[in-house]
Amino acid sequence: MCKTKVVHGPGSVALVGEEAARLGVHRALLVTDRGILKAGLLQMVWESLAAHNVAWEVFDQVEEDAEVETMHLGALRARETGCDGVIVVGGGSPICAGKGIALEATNGKKVREFEGRNQYRVPPLPVVCISTTAGSGSDVSAAFVVHDAAQERVYAVGGDHVQPPVSILDPLLLRTCPPLQMVLSGLDALTHAVEALWTKKGTPLTDAIAYEAIRLIAGNLKRAAFTDDLESKNYQLLASTMANMACGNASLGLVHGMTMYYRLKLPHGYQNGVLLPYVMEFNLPACEENLARMAVVLGEPSGGKSPRQLARDALRHLKELYLDLGFPQKFDQNEFLAQEIPQMVETALGNGFIQDNIRKSTEKDLTALYEASLRGWDLD
Repeated sequence: MCKTKVVHGPGSVALVGEEAARLGVHRALLVTDRGILKAGLLQMVWESLAAHNVAWEVFDQVEEDAEVETMHLGALRARETGCDGVIVVGGGSPICAGKGIALEATNGKKVREFEGRNQYRVPPLPVVCISTTAGSGSDVSAAFVVHDAAQERVYAVGGDHVQPPVSILDPLLLRTCPPLQMVLSGLDALTHAVEALWTKKGTPLTDAIAYEAIRLIAGNLKRAAFTDDLESKNYQLLASTMANMACGNASLGLVHGMTMYYRLKLPHGYQNGVLLPYVMEFNLPACEENLARMAVVLGEPSGGKSPRQLARDALRHLKELYLDLGFPQKFDQNEFLAQEIPQMVETALGNGFIQDNIRKSTEKDLTALYEASLRGWDLD
């Protein structure tokens, strides 16, 4: 189920003022990061808000991974300035920060107090999301990720009121997104869609949405990242949103469970991208039918092939996409040490996504997957 109104298409950012006013927002906290501010992407937002008599305060302190204390500072700013809504311009981290700020602003406690689902008492301020990357899908998600330096943990906060009321997807805003970020965001979205195929909570409905998201990403990511093709960028935005609609209802699996180690300071989309082929191979025996259909969606002829063969073809298609994008086949030896793997495994085993994965994994399995991700994969 998706409660978010999705507005998309070139120039749709001009509707932010209308949407904010419709939600009853009179003064908005505009949550973003300094890169977005310097890129000049807020000008169209300011013009639209002014045209609809919506005042605003700018909060541009969001870092690469939204921290508890950043959300706290934003919530204080919102309360001090009388903001009754939040507008986010940015990628996954600003959107998570904006959702956290909106929740803390109405409940008066730091977001760590709301870890889990529906642990808050008061619904958050209304949030309007304007995505400047095409990957996280947090703009339609009923949860958000929190990085907690004090506890050295990464965890999720969610609930029935956390899904933003409005998401605006304007491909024109992706023109300033660097190619590498587009690739990382695209593989983040691809992971959301593929993981939705191998969870215990998946349904034919979530599968259908996931397959179309996979098809769109595989067919458009390279052009969206490395050219100014507006149609491809628009498809990437839509696919990112669809992928999170799929995993938001079917849950996520082993890949996301393995990316919750706080000390691994690597972009989330990068971690997902590196781990996806290894986890896909691990899960393959438990979801041959779904991965076989994925191969067909990606254009693989099905005649005379068994589900196992087609599932292997899907994995090959994924690896070929990585090679086409120039994406790494493994973690660099300097990105984490083999000695850290036991701590990473312990963190993963404590994550709920592991339990939702269609194939049960043990400490030995996770250790082997992390070790493999330092060695690399072959195309065959």
